[in-house]
Amino acid sequence: MNRSTAASLRRHSPWLALLLTAVILIGSVTLTVYVSAGQAGVGAPLPDASSLGSLAPGFRGPQQCAECHPAEFHAWADTTHAKASFNPAFRELLHEAAEPGECFACHATGYNAVTGQFVMEGVTCEACHGPYRASHPGQSMEMAASQELCGSCHTSTLAEWESSRHGQAGIACVACHEVHAQRTRVKASTDALCAGCHQQNTQDEIHQVHKSERIVCITCHLSRPADQASQAVSGHAITGHSFAVDPQVCAGCHQD
Repeated sequence: MNRSTAASLRRHSPWLALLLTAVILIGSVTLTVYVSAGQAGVGAPLPDASSLGSLAPGFRGPQQCAECHPAEFHAWADTTHAKASFNPAFRELLHEAAEPGECFACHATGYNAVTGQFVMEGVTCEACHGPYRASHPGQSMEMAASQELCGSCHTSTLAEWESSRHGQAGIACVACHEVHAQRTRVKASTDALCAGCHQQNTQDEIHQVHKSERIVCITCHLSRPADQASQAVSGHAITGHSFAVDPQVCAGCHQD
């Protein structure tokens, strides 16, 4: 990031942060009223719109973080986590859920299973780092880097990872994934990330042949079916995190 870009982020991020926070708060109330009206099904108690006008004690919202961390804020603002409460697939499944309130344990921030209330829609900074602490920035916020934290919502991924050699070697999620942007690290798309540990494998004949065709490691070792929304809810989606190559992947190119 050059100096002019950084300066621009510092100059505009407070306004962008305030705008995004306003959208999140309005969205939280809208979603709560929408769900509470009974259109999403029946079951566990749902968020109370009257509780969402202000943040719960301890929570400050992403605008607080953006004041000092504009780059991280902007990396997060357009991600699946930021939009988790309003993802079209999520809203469709919310209609069908027997106990829709529980869905917000992963798709909102600060969900309370006892009251059925959440603090903010979307997976915000404090969903992973914990509520803001008065000792910050003097003391660092909790680092959200454990596979158990990610796996509390990404159950299919955690189960596959635990059975993989990555899991057995303790190669955690953040080793391959950018935390705030939620993308696979850029080096993975060039094989450089994989080659850092698997140098001998990436140099053998079969991998070199694929590389000559611009087929990178994750094309085969991190493949997954396109539409698995219902399986993801049950924790049975295939996410590719066992890193084994499914024969169907090979058949996609080698039909003979």
